[in-house]
Amino acid sequence: MRVLVFTNDAGAVFQSAVIRGATAVLDAAGRRVEVVEVGPQAPASALPRGVGAADGALVLASALSEPALRELWRSAGAVTLVSHLASEARVPAVLHDNAQGMRQLVEHLVACGRRSFVYVRGDVTQVDGRQREEAFREEVLRHGLEVGEDDLLEGGFVPEVARASVARLARARDDFDAVVAADYLMAIAAVEELRSAGVSVPGRVSVVGFGDGPEASTAGLTVVAADVEELGRRAARQLVAQLEGGRLTGYTLLSTRLVVRATSAP
Repeated sequence: MRVLVFTNDAGAVFQSAVIRGATAVLDAAGRRVEVVEVGPQAPASALPRGVGAADGALVLASALSEPALRELWRSAGAVTLVSHLASEARVPAVLHDNAQGMRQLVEHLVACGRRSFVYVRGDVTQVDGRQREEAFREEVLRHGLEVGEDDLLEGGFVPEVARASVARLARARDDFDAVVAADYLMAIAAVEELRSAGVSVPGRVSVVGFGDGPEASTAGLTVVAADVEELGRRAARQLVAQLEGGRLTGYTLLSTRLVVRATSAP
């Protein structure tokens, strides 16, 4: 009774929280969890031998390519995706409501009087990265504001990449009053870099991020809370339902909640 969990970085903050949530549910259901680390968008050749002998599998955040997903679906049968979507519509998935979260962040910043936005991008090869950026663009336009290509900073869900991008921004420009980051760790890096450059947060610039965790609370960061462990729990419950004979398709969206702290309201 073995369940495989595919990830490209089991120790990363997001992935480790998903795995904790999933493992709690699977342990209670008598399923042994085996974490398999692969490169991003890993090919079918990266699947371990005996994958078909597993009871089922969870796949986190684009860890497997489409051909690998098709092979896994054919071999294991019971599969649930986490923060990922497959072209094979029958594969069930669980994601956070990225559009809802970005709407909450942008609306809050507009209510704070902010009008000139900069966005720190996630990894656009991942569903969360693509959906959050698309939702950000749509929400800014909905409020009659404009965002150009120069307002989109590289981040890739890597705080140090985000930090370097914000440092370059602070040296080159002072015409922005809001920074929205695709995740909260990049937002924390943005706050730290702006303050080290002498930019008042939130006096002159508001900073917000997607997702929440102890680090965000400690930093006083305004976020939309997205329960990552619940993402893992919900995905694991879907997988157990499949293993018990249930037929699931489509995707499930988990709601987000605005948490206002000290980095957004001037």
